[in-house]
Parts: sequence; C-alpha cells; structure tokens
Amino acid sequence: MGIKEQMESILLLGGDEVKIRDLSKFFSISVEKVFQILEELKLKRFNTGINIEIDQEIVYLTTNPRCGEIVNMYFKQDVKPKKLSNAALETLSIIAYRQPITKSEIEAVRGVSIDRVVQTLEERKFIYVCGKKEAIGKPNLYAITDKFLGYLGISSVEELPQYENMKEKLNGTNENK
Repeated sequence: MGIKEQMESILLLGGDEVKIRDLSKFFSISVEKVFQILEELKLKRFNTGINIEIDQEIVYLTTNPRCGEIVNMYFKQDVKPKKLSNAALETLSIIAYRQPITKSEIEAVRGVSIDRVVQTLEERKFIYVCGKKEAIGKPNLYAITDKFLGYLGISSVEELPQYENMKEKLNGTNENK
C-alpha cells in the first residue's frame, strides 16, 4: 500500500485536526511533498461522495456538498443549510469573478465595509486567504473554495454565468416587452 492510501486512512480516522506538519514528520517527507500528495488525493476524490479539504495547516475529509440533499434526506434532518445573506452573496460574487482580491478592493466595489461578512464566509469555509498582495501593508488576497462551488452545484468558476452573456439576455428580455 502506498503513502497516498496511508494518508487517506489517517484522514478518515483523524477527524478535524490532522495537521499537515504532523503528516510530514510522521512520513519523514517535506511539507511541500505532503501538500503535493494531498492535492493529488483531493483531485482523485473530487467527483466522489467524500472530498478532501485543505485549510492552511490542517486537512480533513468532508462530504461532497453536492450530496448534501441526499445525506440530509437519509438522516432525516429537518435542519436545512443556512441561506446566505444578500451581502454575503454579493461579496462571494465579487470574489469569484475577480479572485484573488483584497478586502479593500471588494469594499470599493460594494461601497460598504465587509469585515463581518468576510469573517463569516471564512468560518463557513466559502473563502480563504490565498496569499498577500505586494502593496503597502501586504493585505490578504481572497479566493473562493471548492465548498462554495459545491454550494452552487458547480465544479469550477468557468461554470459561473458570464457577465456579457447575462447582460445580452437581460437586454433581449427588456427589448421584447
């Protein structure tokens, strides 16, 4: 059995707190090599019922968001996933179409402060810090996660509606009235 399968087994039993550096020490390989293996596993599992989520220093297994409805039906859960507020949806749209993007750049588009919205979206794992901008203060750059794409029921940003197409459809609809 290879190292990939061994890591996958550890993830299954590890819960929410499998630290990437602990995997590196245990297998006596570099953190970069662990990330490479985890990314390969993540890609391999992308269209399955179980996904691998990598969150900066930790990695864990999660159900594929596209299976949420059937999982809820099976377990007869009455609790539905929280809907996103308009502010959250607007912020996510801006990030999705312009990523990577800083908080101040998002605020410039929206015209309001988004501190709490960004915090909530990070807590729900819909966005993550993907780097730092080479500018004064080195602000965080944000991008959307696979979990958010799953929430929308798509697998990549390329599947998002294109602004120009939407604009044409709307203009065509308005002209027909």
